[in-house]
Amino acid sequence: MQFYFMMEHYGEMDNITEEQVTKNILKWLIENNWEIVTYDFPQSGTGKYLHPNKSVRQNKTKNNKAFIPDIVAVKNSNAIFFENKNRFFLDDFIKLKDIKESNDYSISIHNLLKTYNITNIYFGIGAINNELFIKLSKEYINCVDFIVLYDDKLNNIIVYSDAIQLFNE
Repeated sequence: MQFYFMMEHYGEMDNITEEQVTKNILKWLIENNWEIVTYDFPQSGTGKYLHPNKSVRQNKTKNNKAFIPDIVAVKNSNAIFFENKNRFFLDDFIKLKDIKESNDYSISIHNLLKTYNITNIYFGIGAINNELFIKLSKEYINCVDFIVLYDDKLNNIIVYSDAIQLFNE
């Protein structure tokens, strides 16, 4: 019984996978004229590794603190980086806040986006439209630039938080 409470508490009873969240956000971005630079499905290892700058690596191993964004897309002069989940995951909010506020990944990000004319880079969360996710994310909403939710019942995307108005173009 406690197992089901925990699953329901963190939103996993919705039976939506992180891959489904990612696929539906990709589709929505393409429909709204975003160009997909790279994407990664969970456990696939197909995404683009972004490594911290050598000057901030404590351990000189190749993938130490590597960041693999679930989606990177560009439109006009904006680039957006997504971390997607099928439940609330505080570590992603904290990770994106740290990446956004530091220059620790500036070289990898620059190399990934160097063929685009990017002046603004934003970081956000893609998740399921779940009452508990929304409740838990309210305290950490300022850690990210946007939150986009996939609603499986309506089969659509809801822009939950977007103070910059990235998705109103």
